[in-house]
Amino acid sequence: MLRVEIAGSYYELGLEYGRIVSENKLNWWWTEPPVAKLALVKACESEIAIHAPGFLEEIRGLADACQSDYDLVLSNMTVTYWEQSACNVVAVAGTQCRSGRTIFARNHDFDDADRQWVTCFNTSPKNALRNIGFGFADPGRYDGVNEAGLAIGGAAIWYRHKPQPGLRMNVVTRWVLDMFSDTPSAVDYLKRIPHHEGISYLVADKTGCIARVEAAPERVDVAMTRDGMLAAINLYQSPEMGGLEHALGEENLVHRHKKRIPAWYEAHKGQIDLDAAKKLCSDHEIGLCDHGEGRAEPFGTIYSWVAELGTGKIHVAHGRPCENEYKIIELEAS
Repeated sequence: MLRVEIAGSYYELGLEYGRIVSENKLNWWWTEPPVAKLALVKACESEIAIHAPGFLEEIRGLADACQSDYDLVLSNMTVTYWEQSACNVVAVAGTQCRSGRTIFARNHDFDDADRQWVTCFNTSPKNALRNIGFGFADPGRYDGVNEAGLAIGGAAIWYRHKPQPGLRMNVVTRWVLDMFSDTPSAVDYLKRIPHHEGISYLVADKTGCIARVEAAPERVDVAMTRDGMLAAINLYQSPEMGGLEHALGEENLVHRHKKRIPAWYEAHKGQIDLDAAKKLCSDHEIGLCDHGEGRAEPFGTIYSWVAELGTGKIHVAHGRPCENEYKIIELEAS
């Protein structure tokens, strides 16, 4: 797993990471956008400028360091290119955990070919919160934890309609990690921004406040708990979000996960610890580890992590968690 440590203003973060991208030729996948896509990109840019302006400054720095056109870089970072469901996230309030700390567990599922590009970012933005986040070759994040003990991850929904002008999941997650210290303030942000696609976010903080925010361009629905478990899977779980996703057949793994997560919780609640969370992520009898069953392309869990929020430590397995050891990455707790 590539490890990157960057610090400074958003433009400086972009310059610093852009040099790494350029030196390692991590921009090999950037493609020129067609006219129709560029129109959507520029509409998304207008919304990002309002709701996550530093992200655009970082892209400018990245483009300058790579000597690339800003719109080219922007188009490859802000508009969805993946229209099927993947990933799972689970959080359990500290009242149900051995240590008394909130536990957050995340499996990121994607094409096997992209495993080699997984990057762990240790980011220190000027006048914002330091965080550990995971992503690929762009300024966005797909999940992570910040120094305040706030964690976020998302599960992609196979959204029924076309993406709309708004913030894509990698932009949203990055801004939440940088800017918010607790679940209620993050939820307020997720409720007020325009969403580009269909996503189910899970947010949790070290106090045990957990929220599932199911989002689409049309509407947002929130479920919260301070004394239990919530999970984000590849289906909307709220009736309020009905009709916004493609139906997934009963053979799809998501239906297995929908049953397994609450069964795991009921079997372990009150005694949940990091080992139990790792078993959920990696076990094939009771857990979530994905090897691409039912898909034509090589696909599955390409990284997994679990954390006790507020400790400043994340336990990360690069690749299938059933085959790879969890190793500790540290970020000092505030």
